[in-house]
Amino acid sequence: MSTEASSKKSEGSPKARASAARLAAVQAVYQIMTNDQSARAVIDEFRLHRFGQTVDGQDMVMPDGMMFTTIVNGVYDRLNEMESYIANASGRPVTDKPKEPLLHAIMLCGAYEMADSPDVDGPVIISDYLDVTHAFYEQGEARLVNGVLDKLFKALR
Repeated sequence: MSTEASSKKSEGSPKARASAARLAAVQAVYQIMTNDQSARAVIDEFRLHRFGQTVDGQDMVMPDGMMFTTIVNGVYDRLNEMESYIANASGRPVTDKPKEPLLHAIMLCGAYEMADSPDVDGPVIISDYLDVTHAFYEQGEARLVNGVLDKLFKALR
């Protein structure tokens, strides 16, 4: 396969690039939460060292960089608002510390997109974040994410 064909394959379709951006955003928000880093530092790290990498011999789809940055910065800048949305949708007090930081990062990113991306279909957002959830968890966690994001879709749209 030529270098040009390989490059085009790793770029991916707009849908694949959006899905890759959502996955990367979740990972970045998780890193910010667990390592107490700034959004700027983590975004720069992802752009310089993680985007476009080969994993297990496979070219990874290049995430939509603007979308990735928007989600990560949006969650970081509006964290209290997103926490409130999730608490209301899940029925837990906003003061409770999340037991699963990665699961919480998934819901934070989904909540941000539900609140701030009215031009993107809610079911598309839910579906992509469910795919991210399934990559890391079993059925119970996916049901929780689906329930929370569905409630946010109905409340915010």
